[in-house]
Amino acid sequence: MSESYSYTTPKLKLNGQLVSRDYTVLLSNIETKGKKIIVTKMAWEFSLEFFGQDNEGNLQYTLTNQRRFFLDKRNFPIKKLNKAQTIALQVASINDELMIVVSKNYKLCEVKNTQQIRDKWEAVKTELLDTYPDLKEMAADFDWQLQESEIQNVFLNDNFYNFLFANIFYREFEGDSAIKDSKTLANVLGNIDVPIKEEKKITKQDITFSEVTIEITGELDTEADTFPLAKMNAFLGSLPTEPGSQHNLDFEYHGSYELRPELGLIINGNLTNAMSIGNLYTKETTITFKQEDDG
Repeated sequence: MSESYSYTTPKLKLNGQLVSRDYTVLLSNIETKGKKIIVTKMAWEFSLEFFGQDNEGNLQYTLTNQRRFFLDKRNFPIKKLNKAQTIALQVASINDELMIVVSKNYKLCEVKNTQQIRDKWEAVKTELLDTYPDLKEMAADFDWQLQESEIQNVFLNDNFYNFLFANIFYREFEGDSAIKDSKTLANVLGNIDVPIKEEKKITKQDITFSEVTIEITGELDTEADTFPLAKMNAFLGSLPTEPGSQHNLDFEYHGSYELRPELGLIINGNLTNAMSIGNLYTKETTITFKQEDDG
């Protein structure tokens, strides 16, 4: 069902149709440590189907992955995978079907089918250890992450799910003011998670409010109790620094969503975050997603 809007509308309404919509995603990680550069690019296609509200009024979705594939530097699919890529795709398959609960603002609340995910992992783990007996430590780490007490944080702090479920609908965008949130970014510095303060602001709209752009910015939340100062210092200590040398810690976080408010849908989004320590270390993650045309 479509809604009519004026250009003064301070809130975005979310589409409530019980339909499945198709998306494509590209995730890029570029990690530089000294002269060593590691580039990882993965793309995938998935459908997102809304199937109603739960008893608390939250929204329920099924997210189903059709296929995943690694890309080369020119963004062409890699046909001959190395060991790490093969393992990554096998592990990722445990999330091929997710039952997701989202708030009315379109913020991820929880994943419901956690036991199904663990059951899939047990099958994948058996296959992996039969082929690669050296993966016992990695398998044990996944066993721990997928415990019921831990698994929700895996998804709630995941950078992609955090970005896809934008938490922007039915929230007030008054004039030039921004809506502000606190969140956690995963694996920003090596495998260290960091808290940030994020702001979203409408920066572009046409006169009929039928096309809208929301810009995203963020900064490190160094005052948060969860700010990992000790881990970051330990990470710096692992780098080849000279005694007494000083290095700036720089953080960048920016992106945007493009929406069609009359449809209540995000059409596409892009987000880049980067952390660097002088010229010793840089890690940049870019996420883009696009909703495919219904027709």
